[in-house]
Amino acid sequence: MSRPPSRRTVLASIATTAAVATGGFESDPSGVTAPSLESGIVPADRYDCSDVERPEPDRPDSADVLESLPYPAPPSEATAGGDRNPAAGSRSSSVYGVSRYVTEFERAYRRNAFLARYGSLARTVTLHRTASRTAPIDPSGPEDAVLVAIRYDLTKGTRQSFADQRTEWDVRVVYYLDERVLLRARYDGVAEELSFDPDPRTQGTLVACFD
Repeated sequence: MSRPPSRRTVLASIATTAAVATGGFESDPSGVTAPSLESGIVPADRYDCSDVERPEPDRPDSADVLESLPYPAPPSEATAGGDRNPAAGSRSSSVYGVSRYVTEFERAYRRNAFLARYGSLARTVTLHRTASRTAPIDPSGPEDAVLVAIRYDLTKGTRQSFADQRTEWDVRVVYYLDERVLLRARYDGVAEELSFDPDPRTQGTLVACFD
């Protein structure tokens, strides 16, 4: 099955825009300088789509419980423009579309993981993104791929007590996205800076496959 040309167009647009407009990296509101990246597209035969690992909680027995979130579809030309930042000037809306996609995927991932653990006891899961950065991988190469790092705060609580609510501050995850796969890696610590560490190409988990 051929891959949707619209997704290729979006990834190519990201690579071109991020490389030309920002010297290879999308700037971040925090002003943190992005590190250099080694070029490298993940080989098509490295992952088997049967090995996708992501939380998939059981459907709730009651309508009065917190529901799981569906994982979003990958960005396309039709959806990429919805995350445009009016203050971003000439930067492509495609960059923001992919950043939004990764954020929504992470929101579903964390919520579903919480539900898989606590089930009907889960009361609230709220993710607030505080920063993001997108970088192309070898924009001059024959294939299109990007790295996306996001930082966020996550508040979660259970029904055991309304006072039982905690917030994880400055969580950082890095995603690798190409036309075939989505890889996820989480930084083990408090992310004072926004960077592409850990590299999901070498330290990540396969969380989605695309036809």
